[in-house]
Amino acid sequence: MTGPRTLFLRILLVLALVAAVDVILSLTWLSEGRVGKRPLPPFGIEFDEPQLAVLARLEAGLVNQNSVVGFDRDLGWCVRPLAAHPTQPIRINSRGLRGEREYSELPPPDKLRVACYGDSFAFGDEVGDEATYESFLERIQPSVEALNFGVSAYGTDQALLRMERDGILGARAVIVSLLLENIGRNVNRYRPLWTARTLSPLAKPRFVLVNDQLQLIPQPFADGREFAQAARSGAALEILAEHEYWRGRPELWTGRASSLGRLAAGWFAYRERDPQRLWLDRDGEPFRVTVALIEALRERARALGAKEFLVLLFPMREELADYRESGKAYWSAVADEFTSRGIDCIDLAPALAAEDLRCEQDPLHPTLFVAAHLSSVGNQTVAVEIQRWLLDRRLLAHEDVERR
Repeated sequence: MTGPRTLFLRILLVLALVAAVDVILSLTWLSEGRVGKRPLPPFGIEFDEPQLAVLARLEAGLVNQNSVVGFDRDLGWCVRPLAAHPTQPIRINSRGLRGEREYSELPPPDKLRVACYGDSFAFGDEVGDEATYESFLERIQPSVEALNFGVSAYGTDQALLRMERDGILGARAVIVSLLLENIGRNVNRYRPLWTARTLSPLAKPRFVLVNDQLQLIPQPFADGREFAQAARSGAALEILAEHEYWRGRPELWTGRASSLGRLAAGWFAYRERDPQRLWLDRDGEPFRVTVALIEALRERARALGAKEFLVLLFPMREELADYRESGKAYWSAVADEFTSRGIDCIDLAPALAAEDLRCEQDPLHPTLFVAAHLSSVGNQTVAVEIQRWLLDRRLLAHEDVERR
């Protein structure tokens, strides 16, 4: 039999080995506090070089000439009117819309105007001005003006606030892009706590539900310099802690002394941030807030004069791959939820999956994605789906489409 002394020595040996492994990992594989491209907790404290460069520019009051986006007091960040990317075909017009084309205050009598709001899939990240789905819609249906109010990395809450501020310029229909990942953004105030590897460690407003009514929690910093100083000092975490859903998730020790502890915390943290878990939790705050935001967008669009409202449901690249392999979409209940509330919704997965298959079968065909976002082929597919919806809602005449 093993005596108490022998058992004690074995326990000490195991602990010593664990400590040694922890030290070795801290000095080698995990020395930079990340696994591959994924940072490990604690989030929002450590910044990589690109993030530090963003904070340095904000603190100095400089405009990032390599981006068309800047600090925004109301929205956290937004595109800059008349901005132009120095190396990519990305332009912003005088009204803050994607593209060089200028639009009148109200649409001409012979035009159907559509206002498109949302995130980077609405904006058209990774493609030029002529390859966004709004631009394709205007080309395949010249009687349509598709105004691109999208902004990279936006939550649905920021889309709502931008619509309240910038309006819809007489649009007959409003289309909101909803990437499935947005559900986590909609309960987030300090972006690194939701997306730790973000290129821009910024703060944003959010809404909370009080007695089932949306209540705004504003972005608290007056300018970029004030925010950057708070982020560098670590004060931003405390300033934004109230109503920050992702603070303390997971509820584990996430200090920087132990690499093994950080690995364990990282596994739980990324598991907590899985969009599938969030969408399937219908009683959870992310689900309830996101649905309430979509309803608020519809009501605001109607108040501004829009007659029709549509939600585009975008799967991420990995989710679309899973859908193609299994034929199952966990987000099908999301579309059903909107439909049950009288909100038009298009799940883009079937159309995108079919186009993705065609891309694979034709070696000369472009791919559906560039990296994380849709290519020109993918955006054209989205434009065709919107055109079909406009026909179904009788906003377009079938004969006009058939003869083109």
